[in-house]
Amino acid sequence: MTTTVPAAKDHGHDHDQLTETVRALSARVLELEAKLKQPDHVVRPEDFGAVAGRDCTDAFIRMMKHIDTGLRPDAGGGVPVARHTVLLGPGPYLISRPWMVPRAGRAQGLTIRGIAKRATEIVWSGEGPMLTNQDRWMGVRWEHVSFRGTNPKGAYLYSSSTGACQDWAWSSCEWRGSWAYGIGLDGPAASNTNSEMRFDGCHINGSYATAFLWSGMTPAHSQQDQFLNFWFTNCKVEYDWGDFIRFDRGGFIRLDGGSYIIKGRRPDGQMSRFIHLPVAGHADSVQHLSVRDVRFELRNALSQVIFSRWNAGHITFDQCSDTAQGFRSHSPGLVAHEYDVAAGAPQIRYVQCDLVGTHRVRSGAASTARGRIVYDQCTRKNHRTLDAFLRIAAGGALPRPSEFSVSHRDDGDGLTS
Repeated sequence: MTTTVPAAKDHGHDHDQLTETVRALSARVLELEAKLKQPDHVVRPEDFGAVAGRDCTDAFIRMMKHIDTGLRPDAGGGVPVARHTVLLGPGPYLISRPWMVPRAGRAQGLTIRGIAKRATEIVWSGEGPMLTNQDRWMGVRWEHVSFRGTNPKGAYLYSSSTGACQDWAWSSCEWRGSWAYGIGLDGPAASNTNSEMRFDGCHINGSYATAFLWSGMTPAHSQQDQFLNFWFTNCKVEYDWGDFIRFDRGGFIRLDGGSYIIKGRRPDGQMSRFIHLPVAGHADSVQHLSVRDVRFELRNALSQVIFSRWNAGHITFDQCSDTAQGFRSHSPGLVAHEYDVAAGAPQIRYVQCDLVGTHRVRSGAASTARGRIVYDQCTRKNHRTLDAFLRIAAGGALPRPSEFSVSHRDDGDGLTS
């Protein structure tokens, strides 16, 4: 009699399949447990289908629609309040289309929180702005999130206001990559607000064809001078090229502490500036700039700390230094601070500052009555005589004329005037 022996089973293969099944079930159980523990007011992109490393645009759009349609009344006012806080995981979240889009009505009180700078990243590959705040959101907070632009025609936020857009804040956030601009503030002829924007411990990296923060995108609308109150505190502004802040309209700006470095050159050969104020003629109480305890580095000849055409108000640099690269060959030729005040008479003051290169002021007859510049306990790296350091031109002619007042007080290089 012939005996049939059953074929041997591949027990190792069965064991591997069982192990993977158990792992998958375990992961699903942990996911469900986490969701059950998740407070009702918390939402995550993953709840709407986001998968790290893949295009998450649809999930973010669904999440934002869920937030937009779930507002609750504000017991103390008339603007509805968000019910949800957004928690972001590691990502990267790849976004190819805008996910904050225009919507009727006003809303406030939204917080979007990540893990840490670069530990949570949103990558924007589309053209134009990723976020559009069309006269809607107030009181928005971003915390511990990185944003990376991969399309030089892209932007992070376009904010257009006739009264609503205000009180946005970023804490420990970062921007890097290529951008047309970072944040653009605009609006129609009746524009107002786009105000009270705060940046605390943020990192501005990357490159900007226009500027990281561009206020008054349509300067023909003089009402955009109502874009007021911008505060940067202890930020790391170390980017490749472009302008850091550009204010065609609006103002009242404070830069307090931090490291500011322009690392490269614009591809078009134009100047990169930390502070660009290119328009004269503003409303009262707008033209105010305070810069305190900031260390600047100008690493090439096509960079400036400031260019301003403000024709009134106050500009103050207090306990700042831009001499870190003063030993390099390009530094003596820098016009590190430049003012065109021919149309008016601002008050410009430097207090206990160490200064690189030269300063230039273009004045005019309108500057006679009130225009002045004061250097109080300052020192210079490259040019330590009065005529070599400060060039004041009237109608392009040198030497400096008498109508613009210049004062040196307790000067570190012994300058007097």
